[in-house]
Amino acid sequence: MHDSVLTNLLMNFLFILVGLLLFALYYDATKKHPSKRIVIIFSTVTILLCVMFSHKLANGVYVDLRRIPFFLASLYFGPVVSFVLMVMIIALRYFIIGSGLIHLVILNYFVTFLILAAFSKGFLRAKKKVKVLFMIIICFSMTMFNLLFGYIHQAEITVDEYLYLVLIPLAATVISVMITEMIRKLMELKKTLSQHEKLQVVSRLAASLSHEIRNPLTSSKGFLQLVQEEKDIKTQKEFIELSLKGIDQATHVIEEYLTFTNSTPEKSERIDVKDSLMELIEIIKPKATHISFRYQLLDGIHVEGQRHNFIKCMGNIMTNAIESMPRGGQISIGMVEKENVIISISDSGIGMTDEQIRRFGEPFFTTKNEGTGLGIMAATIIVHSMKGKIEVESELNKGTTVMIELQRAIKTEAG
Repeated sequence: MHDSVLTNLLMNFLFILVGLLLFALYYDATKKHPSKRIVIIFSTVTILLCVMFSHKLANGVYVDLRRIPFFLASLYFGPVVSFVLMVMIIALRYFIIGSGLIHLVILNYFVTFLILAAFSKGFLRAKKKVKVLFMIIICFSMTMFNLLFGYIHQAEITVDEYLYLVLIPLAATVISVMITEMIRKLMELKKTLSQHEKLQVVSRLAASLSHEIRNPLTSSKGFLQLVQEEKDIKTQKEFIELSLKGIDQATHVIEEYLTFTNSTPEKSERIDVKDSLMELIEIIKPKATHISFRYQLLDGIHVEGQRHNFIKCMGNIMTNAIESMPRGGQISIGMVEKENVIISISDSGIGMTDEQIRRFGEPFFTTKNEGTGLGIMAATIIVHSMKGKIEVESELNKGTTVMIELQRAIKTEAG
C-alpha cells in the first residue's frame, strides 16, 4: 500500500505543477490574465487527472489532491469559478469513482465552497504567510474528513500511511501556494515593466513638447500684454483678455505634461493628509453641485512628498469620479491607518470592465469619449514618485473605488 499511496499522491502533485506551469505559459504567450473560462478548463482537467489517480482507502472513501486546484482557483478567481469547479468535482467523482458516499462528498465540498467564497476577497489582499496558513487549515480539515470516514469504514491504514496521507497533501498545498504567488508576482512585475516603458516614451514626448511650445507661448503672451496697454476699444480688450486666459490655460496644460517628465524633482515635505483633502474638497464642491461628498478622515496623519502634487493627484482621481456620474451620485473618501496610510476614493458611477481596470493608469487610455487619459496617468506617476501604490476595484453600473497606499512620514523631533 505504501507504494500505491506515494505514487498516486505524487502523480496528483505533478498534475498540479503542470497546471500551474500552463497558466504561466498562457500569460507569457497572450500577455493577458487568464479568463475565468480558461481557469475553469485548466482546473477541471487537473481535477480530472487527480480523480483518475485517486487512492482508495475503503469503499466510497478515496484520497487525492483534487482539492488543491479547487482551492487555488476558488480563492484567486472568485465564487463563480469556485461553484462551477465544485459541481465539476462532484460530477467527476460520481462518474469516475461511483456513487458511494456521494452525499458526504457533496456536503464536504459545499461547506468548503461557502468558506472559500466568504474569504476569497480578503485572501487576495492577505500577506503570503496568511495565505499559506489559511490553505494549510482548509487542506488539513478536508484530509482529516477523508481519514475519519476511512476509519469509520474500517480502512486498514498504518501509522506510516497516515503520515503520507497527511504530510504529502499539506506539503503539496504549501508548495502550490508558493508557486502561485511567485507566478502572480512575476506577472505583476512584467506588467509594471511594460507600463514603465510606456511612461518613458510619454516622458520624452512631454519634455519635447514643453520645450518646443513654452517659449512661443510666452512670447505671444508678452506681445498681447503690450497690445493691451494701447488705447483700444472695450471689446478688443475683452477679446485680448480672453486670449490671455487661453494662453494661461495652454501653459497649464504644459505644466500637466511636466508631471510625466519627473526631470526636476522637488524637495519633499510633510503633507497633512486630512488638511490637504479637505482643502481639495472645498475647491471641487462648487464645481460638482450634482455630487454629494462623504468623508471620514483621520487627524495627524502625514506623508512625504510635494503638497501641490499630492493635491493634484487626488484632484485628478476625484475629477475622474465626478465625470463617471453625469446624472449625479456620491463620492466617499476614507482613510485607514495600518502599516501605511490607505486613502480610498469611491464613487457610485458607471464603473469599469475587467479590461479597463487592468489598463487603469496606462498612457493615453481613457474610458471617456473625450479625454486623453493623462489625468489618471499623472496621478499614478505621482503616487509612484511618493513610493506608494495605487489599486482600483470596480464593477459595471455599481461604481469604482481607487485605493492609494502611501508610507507615513517619519516623525521629526519637533513633531
